[in-house]
Amino acid sequence: MRKLLVGFCILMLAALACNFNVKLTPSPQPQSAIATIVAETMRAVATASSTPVAVLNTPTLIPPSPSPSPTPMAVIKAVAFCRSGPGENYKSFANLNSNQNVVLLGKDPTGQYWLIQIPSGTCWVAAQFVTVTGDTKNVPEMTPPPVTTSGIPAGPGSLFYQYSCGNSGSLTTQLTWVDSSNNESGFHVYRNSSLIATLPANSTSYTDTTTLTSGSTITYGVTAYNDFGESA
Repeated sequence: MRKLLVGFCILMLAALACNFNVKLTPSPQPQSAIATIVAETMRAVATASSTPVAVLNTPTLIPPSPSPSPTPMAVIKAVAFCRSGPGENYKSFANLNSNQNVVLLGKDPTGQYWLIQIPSGTCWVAAQFVTVTGDTKNVPEMTPPPVTTSGIPAGPGSLFYQYSCGNSGSLTTQLTWVDSSNNESGFHVYRNSSLIATLPANSTSYTDTTTLTSGSTITYGVTAYNDFGESA
């Protein structure tokens, strides 16, 4: 009986040993399940890719154009000559009237003359005869044309004066001079650098009457002129 129990125990141990050596192999997943998972995944990707995405169109901002600067203008302060170049040695071909409005087109390198637009064309006028309005920083600097001086008449010589005083401070001055040229168109008479008279060719005298305050000074000048310019 003891031998039978021992034998049975040996058989049980052998059976347990066989169970410990058994390797469990997981059962493979069915192909239909894998196909279903792949199909669901592809369907989700397709759905995500087909979902419309809102695109916001940002308007392009165009900066406003700067306002153009007003064209610089000038007002003639006194009767003046309009010349072919910036200087008294250039030909004078037009007279400018007091309070006449002109357009500024350019300036000479010295800043003493302006190139202006008048109905008959363009010409140069001395800066002392104009009052400028508007911004002139963009007015271009112009190169003066060549000077032609061969035709300018000689200046009058031996300028002499006599004067007499009247009532209420009036002053009468008699000017005389020598006509030194033979090609002048006439003469200009100036009082304190302002033109007061234009005389015909071959003139040799002029009488001026003005009011003089006590202690003041008057300066007279006479020049000969023609189409080529004005004498000294």
